[in-house]
Amino acid sequence: MAKIAVICDREFFSPFDQRVWKEVISLKSTGYSIEIITPHSVSDKKELEGVKIHCIAKSKIPGITALRIIHIALRGNYDIFHCHEIDPLIYSLAIKLVKKKPIVWDCHEHYPSLLSTKIKANGKSEKNSLKETILKSLIDFCAKRTTAIISVTPPLIKYYSQLKPTFSVPNFPNKKLFNPNRRNKNILKMYAGRKVVLYQGSIKAGRGLTTLLSAMEIVLENDKNVLFLIIGGEIENSGWDEKTKLFLKKYEKNFITIGWIEHSELAPYLVHASVGIILFKPTHYNNMIGMPNKLFEYISCGLPIVSSNMPQISRVINSTKTGILVNPESPENIANSILEIVSENKNKEFKRRCNKYSKTFVWSRSSKVLLELYQKIKKKKS
Repeated sequence: MAKIAVICDREFFSPFDQRVWKEVISLKSTGYSIEIITPHSVSDKKELEGVKIHCIAKSKIPGITALRIIHIALRGNYDIFHCHEIDPLIYSLAIKLVKKKPIVWDCHEHYPSLLSTKIKANGKSEKNSLKETILKSLIDFCAKRTTAIISVTPPLIKYYSQLKPTFSVPNFPNKKLFNPNRRNKNILKMYAGRKVVLYQGSIKAGRGLTTLLSAMEIVLENDKNVLFLIIGGEIENSGWDEKTKLFLKKYEKNFITIGWIEHSELAPYLVHASVGIILFKPTHYNNMIGMPNKLFEYISCGLPIVSSNMPQISRVINSTKTGILVNPESPENIANSILEIVSENKNKEFKRRCNKYSKTFVWSRSSKVLLELYQKIKKKKS
């Protein structure tokens, strides 16, 4: 069976890259031999569930990490190279030139807009149009020289299909880890019968959390039996203004932050919560077309959603009726939507719909497309 090198753009272990690992397990289960090449704090060789992992020490000198990764990729006797995100796509030019082997590019984001936009602390964006143009030209040049592309959202798939065969492999959750049956007595005890508003993600003022806190003030004025749970960081380290700090002190009993947790331990927090929050702002094109992992994790765990009214997110929520779409700049709109979903009768109805679709957005669907693509590459080689 073919030997595949999976090349990571960022550190594989911390935070643990779930997409990379799900793909590796899917391919390994059908007999492929897999090795992962990843940037790391130090050079090392590790093994995880029978998968060899080449850890490459990151260098502060530009280009050195890239050369080290390319060196390992060229030295191995690999049949296919699976390149994640932007840097490994660029490395693939040298790899293909030397090895003349198939290259699969795994495109997670719209990199030209993502990397050319700076989000300020106040949430405003600053775009570098020249940088965006250069990145687009570079990525297109490299993408045209791959064998195939896989991506996560319809706009990216549509665009890159003009350059190379492109396949839809959304980052749906593993149904064994994310399902409505992942209950936990200790988490129920922590929630203590309160209506839980769950925010999963980085704690940064520029990511919509300031607006959400303003919305939560309105919520708590109307319903004191609400708990705001933040999974992803310590809110006191986020540099809020004095007004926000006073608000957090006033409602300290209604807020819990638990920092980052293992991805495999996340589901019970979602299962027992009342509503999950997604507050992307239209700061750049990548946000506009994004379908965040948490969207499908929430639905898979039966958790209703209050989300920004972004095109791809709204397509999912409108078709499943699993949440309410809001203006991410309006605390009043967000607050009223949260209060509507956490009300007892509405919450039961929204949870019933989420449970209906909990088996729809599952990794086995994405895995099937991935395996079919590799089967086509294998047949073409033979």
